Amino acid sequence: MIRPGDRVVILIEDEETRFFAEVREGEVLTTHYGNLITSSLAGMEYGSFVSLGFKGAYVLKPSFMDGILSLKRSTQIVYPKDIAFITLNLDIKDGDVVYEAGTGTGVMTSVFSRMVGSSGRVVTYEKRSDFVGRARENVAALGKIERVTFFPEDLESCDEKNVADSFFLDVPDPLAVINRAVSILKGSGRICVLCPTTNQVQESIRRLGEMGVADIQIWEIMARNYKTNPDRLRPEDRMVGHTAYLIFGVKIKRRSKS
Repeated sequence: MIRPGDRVVILIEDEETRFFAEVREGEVLTTHYGNLITSSLAGMEYGSFVSLGFKGAYVLKPSFMDGILSLKRSTQIVYPKDIAFITLNLDIKDGDVVYEAGTGTGVMTSVFSRMVGSSGRVVTYEKRSDFVGRARENVAALGKIERVTFFPEDLESCDEKNVADSFFLDVPDPLAVINRAVSILKGSGRICVLCPTTNQVQESIRRLGEMGVADIQIWEIMARNYKTNPDRLRPEDRMVGHTAYLIFGVKIKRRSKS
């Protein structure tokens, strides 16, 4: 049942168009199909049909992806096509300790907090203190904020070593803190470095190799969705192309030289 304060998705009938709204007194969702007083949704069941005036629509419970796309953003977000690949390659599971540098809008923080379970924890660093407040709000809405420790400071101030099962590094200049990130990883801990440019990729893989990181891989993820008209099935006219290069690796102990 829909309750006051819930966030909902309004999916237009016979279309893929959707709107995001919050059910609260005095809130009006304004669309080119008509308007909807959101408080009128309280008490309805999810999946119910409503009329906007010129079009009908269905009221749905937002998925996690819906939540990501409707976020108030402080920074560019990691796209869903990259999120799944990152989390699988970092092998995040119940009880893990995950470190992150570059909290940003808090999307990956939210994902990690849902995956580590009640016995795990997420530690995230963001040197832009003005971003941290917004990230906290987003993690509270999308993730499990009680599992997250926020540090509004640069990763260089962290003096922990060999404590993280995985590390996600997403900062403008990863080379400035990549040594620190690797030092925080446990043996066999996994790292992902997100780089927007190829020159950063080249130097990052060189540095990772020098620091005792093995099984280094570089990926770029492409995804394309299709129109859902069964009589005219074809790709959408637009797609999300390049978003970032993803570098993965595993921390090892180098064999001692005799």
